[in-house]
Amino acid sequence: MSTTVQINSLESPALVVREVCKEDLRDFASYMLRSDYQQHLASRYTSISEVQAFVARCLRRQSLPNRRGYYLASELKATRHVIGDGFVVLHGGKTAELGWGLHPDLWGRGFATELARALLCVSFEKLKCNKVWAKSFSENRASMRVMEKIGMAHDQLVRDQRVAPGLCVDVSYWKMSAHQYFELDYVMGEHCDDV
Repeated sequence: MSTTVQINSLESPALVVREVCKEDLRDFASYMLRSDYQQHLASRYTSISEVQAFVARCLRRQSLPNRRGYYLASELKATRHVIGDGFVVLHGGKTAELGWGLHPDLWGRGFATELARALLCVSFEKLKCNKVWAKSFSENRASMRVMEKIGMAHDQLVRDQRVAPGLCVDVSYWKMSAHQYFELDYVMGEHCDDV
């Protein structure tokens, strides 16, 4: 799928989900460098310069003519601080991979679910995908609970998958079709409003 779509800000009850900007560096570093945030990730940043390089890559990708990756920041409306991040990566056949992360101090408050729903909106309503998938370390029950809450269905469990050099874990895969998405109660307006 070739596209040059730019993602406008999306508003959910507590969040504004938007494209990454260079000013997000400090907020990203405040949680991306924490060990509790990194425990369920294959790619782990160890310094502010690595987070800065991540932001620079996000900004470069925003202007690519055949853009395949959409990396988004999630601001908490109440504070206007970035508390999370997410991505939609396009693959062949109008399929996308989704992923998200949230500041550990805010786990368990429903913000990850709002962010994940916004990513579904981007995938199905903005980018016109036919299906999406996401994955999680099988020990990360909170992430799989978010997938369940947003209407994704468990697809498969891959045992002892190599996810990074020297790191093999059990990985749970989840999926959703466009048809399933548009059957959900929260689709139009409630979680996919342009700001």
